[in-house]
Amino acid sequence: MGDDYDNLGKISLKPPPQYYQHLALNVQPDQLEGSQFVFAGDEKKKRTLSEIMFFKIGSTYCTGLAMGGIWGVLEHRRTFDGTSKLLKRNHLLNCVTKRGTFVGNSLAVLVLIYSASSALVGMGREKEDLWNDVLGGGITGGFYKSTRGIKTAATFTGIGMITGLAVNLVNGTLDHGKYYASDTLTDAVKDLWYQRRVRERDSESERERERERE
Repeated sequence: MGDDYDNLGKISLKPPPQYYQHLALNVQPDQLEGSQFVFAGDEKKKRTLSEIMFFKIGSTYCTGLAMGGIWGVLEHRRTFDGTSKLLKRNHLLNCVTKRGTFVGNSLAVLVLIYSASSALVGMGREKEDLWNDVLGGGITGGFYKSTRGIKTAATFTGIGMITGLAVNLVNGTLDHGKYYASDTLTDAVKDLWYQRRVRERDSESERERERERE
């Protein structure tokens, strides 16, 4: 019986070379070309609205806390003139927590409105493109300053639209590469031009039908 186990120590435990691994896995190399997914149709799946909003709001809130914390430190250094270490520490904590939570909460609320409005615009248009973010940003900016008058609300609507455009281009560039911005803007201009031509053609057809009726 001992002879059956004498060669166990001589068996190599190293994995086979890469060009032989498909033999061990019983998989042909030509079946592994391209992007692979566990289930058919997984490449078409996208994150749900709740997942996107959770990520955006959470990351923005944390960023706002950091920005507000820096603001609080600068405010502490500018306003505190005492010598007690205990008072200095308490004053620093008060400034950081006050400014940090203010900036974090404010940015999180803006991102909540922006995400919800962009999603609603996309659902209404039944499209997922650049204009959802642009219109969502405009709605957010106008709603943010809606109590300051029409002029101020219109100004911040424009600022929100520009911000939504920038957010879309930056996120798209990070996800799809450096050509995303140019390709997206080109497609948006072509889409506007196409829609304009369609409206002109429809109006011409309507005028021709009216002439025929006369």
